[in-house]
Amino acid sequence: MPDQKYTISRQSLEAGTIQQLVRDRDGENADILSEEELKISRRRLIPDDNTDDVWLFGYGSLIWNPVVEVKAQVLGRIYGYHRRFCLKTRIGRGTPENPGLVLGLARGGSCMGVALCIDGAIAVRELDLLWKREMLNASYLPKHVSVHCGDRHIHAITFVMNEESPSYVPGIPLDEKARIITNARGFIGTSREYLELTCESLEKIGIRDRYLKELCALIEGGTKTGTPE
Repeated sequence: MPDQKYTISRQSLEAGTIQQLVRDRDGENADILSEEELKISRRRLIPDDNTDDVWLFGYGSLIWNPVVEVKAQVLGRIYGYHRRFCLKTRIGRGTPENPGLVLGLARGGSCMGVALCIDGAIAVRELDLLWKREMLNASYLPKHVSVHCGDRHIHAITFVMNEESPSYVPGIPLDEKARIITNARGFIGTSREYLELTCESLEKIGIRDRYLKELCALIEGGTKTGTPE
């Protein structure tokens, strides 16, 4: 278990704190993207000379800790993906010996979340900061999606699961997920804290996610042998 808890903030992202912790721990086996790889990935969606406002779609920690500067936000739904604990983490909220779980967007269904607007004048700078956070080891794929906000459709960027990543773990039974989330801790805290903060932030904006509530109930009541999700 890590001796010190670090936070995901502008300062820690700019300093590359989490990346350095992984390098110190894993040495040559550190599975993280370089600064140049991160920029190449961002440029595939947003070029360096962009001056337009950029929208993001947040479905998990971007709702309660966006880090980037946001000038507007609105509730919305995307189709073709749903929110699931399907990403195994050995870094932020787990360790190689005891991996944790965090959220990803898995294919199928739909997902309610928040569209976040970044001013065009600072969009490239803010996205480079965001890429350091979301694309640490390419477990996600950055993607353009259409966010349905009532009669309005917003073109936004979000981060969906990279199904080729070894960290993608579909089909884990819900009671096993609850056990993992209960016991995992990494550099930036516990998987349970991540789940609880996500549930709280969704409820505050009027989104009730039955899947997350079932996980919380299993954890609060103690895990039992159960059925797959």
